[in-house]
Amino acid sequence: MLRVANTPYRSRVAACWANTDIEVLELGPLSEIARPIGSDRLTLRAALRETGGRIDARLQPPRPLDNAYRGSDHLSLIASNGEAYGHTDHIEQFRCVVVHFPDELLREACESEQAPPTLSTRLMFEHRAMWTLADKLAMECVTPGTGRRLYCESLIGLLAVEIARWRQSQTRAANKGGLAPYRLRRVVDYIESHLGADIALLELATMTELSLPHFMRAFRASTGEAPLRFIMQRRVKRAQSLLLETDAPLIRIAHDCGFADQAHMTTCFRRLAGTTPARFRRDHT
Repeated sequence: MLRVANTPYRSRVAACWANTDIEVLELGPLSEIARPIGSDRLTLRAALRETGGRIDARLQPPRPLDNAYRGSDHLSLIASNGEAYGHTDHIEQFRCVVVHFPDELLREACESEQAPPTLSTRLMFEHRAMWTLADKLAMECVTPGTGRRLYCESLIGLLAVEIARWRQSQTRAANKGGLAPYRLRRVVDYIESHLGADIALLELATMTELSLPHFMRAFRASTGEAPLRFIMQRRVKRAQSLLLETDAPLIRIAHDCGFADQAHMTTCFRRLAGTTPARFRRDHT
């Protein structure tokens, strides 16, 4: 049975340079567990070694991410005070580095004197430059050497710049006229295959590597519809097909299409199709 809990570390080495807290963590063995991994700062987590199993990051403990990067060098960026979980069915040993960034460093990296940039949670992705810098930082934490502080502060600064550049590239792409075709297809395919489930807009945004506001703007630019209205349109379309192709009761169709209940389906159906589900079935069969 899945447990949500904080777990003891096999070992933990902590350091602080440039007002940035770094932890190198060793965990395991772990089984059937999801542990909270967010903090009150923007946090970058880099997987360094997985032995005898795998850990993945999730927005909700029981739900794995669709289209997550599957490599052992995965990264997760978690917004300040964001909710995320590290999940494993079983793993013998897991080593990672966690970097907690202060707001002022992100302002400097973005060359902004205003409020710190808004960075959304992005779980289980690949970025070779970020991972390499995080790996070097972890190595310095556990093996002290000459010029350690200067070198580590340089690594932290470079890591902040890579994150800022990554954010800016995603924002520019969204502002240029919508989602890239492959990202739009990924989101639409996910919506179509999960119409009967509780679809979280934050999870859709995560798939596109955008913050929630930028995702919503880019999705509307690509489709002409807000994400929520688009999802409701697809649910009504699915309901229409089931009304014509099956004799299932309305309450079952409402459930299978992801509506809260039959009354919710009727309200959405009338608003988008101009009639009720019962009348639609009578008029077309």
